[in-house]
Amino acid sequence: MIMNSGARLRCGLLSRCGRWLVLVILCGFLAETALAEPCCEQGLLFRLDPEVSAQPSSWLFGTMHSDDPRVTRLPAPVLAAFDSALGVVLEVVPDAAMQEASRAAMVLSPGERLSEQLPPAVYQEILIALSERGIPQAAAERLAPWAILLVLSMPPPSSAPVLDLVLYQRAAELDKPVVGLESIAEQLSVFQALSLEEQVVLLESTLRHRAQLPQIFAALLDAYLDGDLVTLMRLGQTLAAEDPELDERLRRALIDDRNRRMFARLVPMLQQGRQFIAVGALHLPGPGGLLQRLQAAGVEVTRVY
Repeated sequence: MIMNSGARLRCGLLSRCGRWLVLVILCGFLAETALAEPCCEQGLLFRLDPEVSAQPSSWLFGTMHSDDPRVTRLPAPVLAAFDSALGVVLEVVPDAAMQEASRAAMVLSPGERLSEQLPPAVYQEILIALSERGIPQAAAERLAPWAILLVLSMPPPSSAPVLDLVLYQRAAELDKPVVGLESIAEQLSVFQALSLEEQVVLLESTLRHRAQLPQIFAALLDAYLDGDLVTLMRLGQTLAAEDPELDERLRRALIDDRNRRMFARLVPMLQQGRQFIAVGALHLPGPGGLLQRLQAAGVEVTRVY
């Protein structure tokens, strides 16, 4: 009975995989914060007009992977853009297949146990931290170390859907096609590629900073609600792995590489016109961010909200 209860809890936890990118905010944004264009410093919704195309405008919306009602309650300009769009583009489509794939990825292989993966002191701290989230030892034993890293680096979940799921559900209600810029396998591969030693380093850093996380979550939320992209980037530097080489590699994998991939895939979508594209807000600003990449490609970027 304990195992059945733990399994149900684990499945409920892992099905909320849309929240995983909050870790990116806490993982160490070490990129430059000097922003060349005023439109790239402030705002969450931008109109995109390809200069070489007669197609109607599309929109780029910066999201936060949160279930806070102040985030999931879409402002009127965002609703207007969304409802007028012909199609919706998300980072990844949060459908049942994605949720099943995330569950499968985040658990250890049969026969493996978390207690055999971690140093004893770290393991005991992890059990305490997870128990505070209502996750029993039986469920914790089946989680991969990097999956625990995601859990501890995010606010405690509620029963409400995160913003990504809100957008997906609204698209379904309005019968709008939804496509993803990435697959869940591509997203999770960043963490699966970490060695066990690197996962332990990140877990230890997260445990050390655990008491600071509520204040950081609050500051991130305030900056997001203000549409303050510069402050979001700066706050992202407050928690790093304290290993410069690992920090830099994670930054490249989580931000630079993904920005290049998402940009390459969204540009052809702009030729269709009237696409509502929603990605994490911290993929928008800065050198190498989507806004400046789009401008460099000849797309007129106008802040709407």
